[in-house]
This record gives sequence, structure tokens and C-alpha cells, in this order.
Amino acid sequence: MNGPIFEALKRTLKAKGLTYRALAERMGVSEPTVKRIFHERNCKLDRLMEICAAANVELENVLGSMNRGPGPANHVAPEIERKLAARPALLFVFIMLSEKFTPEGIMRSQGLSEASMFLYLRDLEELGLVALGRGLSARLLVETPIQWDFEGPLRPHFETTNKNFVGWAITHLEREATFVSFSRRMRPETAEMVRREAEDLAERVRLLAHHDQHTTPEDQLIGYKWTFAFGATPFPAIMPIGPHPRDAGARTNGGSKARRALPA
Repeated sequence: MNGPIFEALKRTLKAKGLTYRALAERMGVSEPTVKRIFHERNCKLDRLMEICAAANVELENVLGSMNRGPGPANHVAPEIERKLAARPALLFVFIMLSEKFTPEGIMRSQGLSEASMFLYLRDLEELGLVALGRGLSARLLVETPIQWDFEGPLRPHFETTNKNFVGWAITHLEREATFVSFSRRMRPETAEMVRREAEDLAERVRLLAHHDQHTTPEDQLIGYKWTFAFGATPFPAIMPIGPHPRDAGARTNGGSKARRALPA
């Protein structure tokens, strides 16, 4: 068995959070045995199938994902981003397509008619983002994953989308969503450690999703969104206080930060 198969297997193990030790325990062999197999990148077919069984993945799916690693992020041309920014609905249709939603799936989730869906697809084709096929089929002409310019013309839409998602999550805590928000004082070194751990977790989520998309039928997948923010609490921005209503000096100064002297 050649190297690419073992690279695909290593991605699968990482996506599932399986260590060599855990895999060895499932296979009933020693950890050094598993390490040797992956180091030498060579074993018999029955041993390879045993590894797949222990990792709970089909060999066929591993073979199919050999040349489909996550790869680098891709970009959309700035002029296309500006055109999408002017049409938020078209932007959202394209984002859903890039997240592997089918046109029929978009229609169902958004309550669109076939006519509306076709018109959106045709507009995307004019922008060079998709190629229309028969019926409502469309093939993406942009490689995924897409890295958007969050500081460009699309920024207001992404801000609104994330605000809407946070609002939805807060009101759907019991069964459909998880929302955690708190503030704590800590050393900058501790905060940096937390930030790195969050980035590592986000990378694992991306690997898990990539694995699912290449090993699971499309009709068994559900789109999930994860929005995470962490930083020194910007109290003036998120909890603005402003002058006291009876602060006459502040009112006469047009709401400036001028303060009246407190009595001694």
C-alpha cells in the first residue's frame, strides 16, 4: 500500500480525534506496531481493512478522499465581491452553494420557487461563479473553501449575519443551539493560551467537517455554524454608558465626555 493511502488515513484519524494508542487498543495490537505501519507506509490489504474497521471508516471512502485534502483557501476577485455586496440575497445563495447545498436544498430551506432559484443561478453564472447545467443543476467555478475579505465591501453583511446568528442562538438554547458568554480577568499569557487552543479546536472542526463531506451521503449532512470571538473586553463598545441624564454639563456640550467636578 502506498503513501497517499496512509496520508488519507492519518487525516481520518486526526478528524476523528483518534491517537495511535487508541487505534492500537481497538485493533488489539501494540502502539509501536501501529506506529511502524504508518511509518513504513506498507501493509497487507487485510491489515489495512482492519485499520479502517477500527477507525470506523470504509476503505472505499478512504481511497476516495486520497486526493481531496482540505487544501488552501481560495479567494473571489474584489470586483466580484463588490457586486455580491450590492445584492445580499445573491451573496447568500452563493455562500450556500459553496457550502455544498444543492439548489433544491436552498429552495427548501429558504422557501424559494423554482423560478427564483433559476434566476439566482443565472445571475451567478453571469458573474462567472457557476456553470448552469440541466434543470436547476449548477457547478461551482470557484474552488472551495473560500476565504472572504472580511475588511472589504462584504463586511456589513457578515456582521449582520453573525449578529443574527447570535440572536437566534440565544433564543434557541434548550434544544438547537449552544451559547456561552462571560467575562473574566486573566493574565495576557493565559488569554494567549486560550486563543491558541480555540484555534486548534476550530481546525479540528474543519477537519471533521471535511471528513464527513467526503464519507457521508449529502442527504445525511446538516449545515452547522460556529461563531467564536475572544479578546480583551471592549466595554465602551459593547456596554456604552454615557453621561448621566442629569449631567447638565454633558448635555450642553452635545454629549461630549466633559465632566462636572464632583463636590469635595
